[in-house]
Amino acid sequence: MSKNLLTAILFSIVLFLSIYSIWRIGQPRILSAEEMKVNGYFGYGSFEELRDFNLLDHNGDIFTKANLKEQSLNFLYFGYSSCPTECPVMMSVMKQIFEKIETNDISYYLISFDPEIDTLERLKSYVTAFNPDFIGVSGDVPEVVKLGYQLGVEKLAPIENHMNQRIISHTNHLIVVNSEAEVIGIFKAPFESSAMSLVIKSLLVSQ
Repeated sequence: MSKNLLTAILFSIVLFLSIYSIWRIGQPRILSAEEMKVNGYFGYGSFEELRDFNLLDHNGDIFTKANLKEQSLNFLYFGYSSCPTECPVMMSVMKQIFEKIETNDISYYLISFDPEIDTLERLKSYVTAFNPDFIGVSGDVPEVVKLGYQLGVEKLAPIENHMNQRIISHTNHLIVVNSEAEVIGIFKAPFESSAMSLVIKSLLVSQ
């Protein structure tokens, strides 16, 4: 074997290993439970499929747990369009996550705790202002509350604060549901999109 040929082979091997290493570093990996907690995610040890519920999406189409079986992951956040603080923050965080993760395997939902104010038209305008692919969900209050109860989300009755803003205090979690309509975990505040994205990429790999 000539010296030039050997040099070419060695160079090719080094180049291949370098490219592979760069590619491997960029691939998502499965995080440990402790790593996920550090990044704000608390996974459930056992999963249980949601019981039936019947709501409407912002297009007026029926929304049931069957909708949650269409994607690998579903992010459910309970809030309302006139919320002055927590809800717009979460919607902005979901927008950032959407932009950081290039996949069509995730759905993003805002489930309104205030159907009296959040008409389907208003809800659609609100959620799609953050991202056209986001989906607003509403329905009769008992049905919304029932779903929230299943997901560990509670709310208080609406009140007005000192600025005459309508306030509905509620559990501030982002809930993660898999393609079997099972709750697999939650993100807790403070919400940071980069850290959350690491967890989500890990969840997508492990599904």
